[in-house]
Amino acid sequence: MDRYRLGPLRDVRARDERVKRNDLAVAVDDARATEADVAAAAGRVEAARDALARAIAGTALTSAHLLALADRHVARLRTRLDDTVAEHARTRAAHSGRLGAIDAARTKLTAARADKEVIERHFAKWRDQQRKLAERRED
Repeated sequence: MDRYRLGPLRDVRARDERVKRNDLAVAVDDARATEADVAAAAGRVEAARDALARAIAGTALTSAHLLALADRHVARLRTRLDDTVAEHARTRAAHSGRLGAIDAARTKLTAARADKEVIERHFAKWRDQQRKLAERRED
């Protein structure tokens, strides 16, 4: 009985930990990407707000035709602002989901490490027993 009987389980636990660590790295990478998307969407919202503010504070118009054109332009800018605000909200929600995935991956990695630690402790205890048994045989 020189062979550790839980060796295959030990290998499975080690592989499981590596897989969970990789899953966490992927989740973090995805969150970084969505974080950049959120920042870009926030920039687009700010640009749309600035464009709308400039259009509203534009020069005084004298003719009805120019006023109608300016009103249509402001309406288009408001629609664009609404669209960019909605896009920003979607990207924030996606980023929040990615952060949740990170938390879930951390939890799974912690559980995998705990499972691996249980087997490692058992293996260390088994090695000590084997060493003591070998010492007794020598005596």
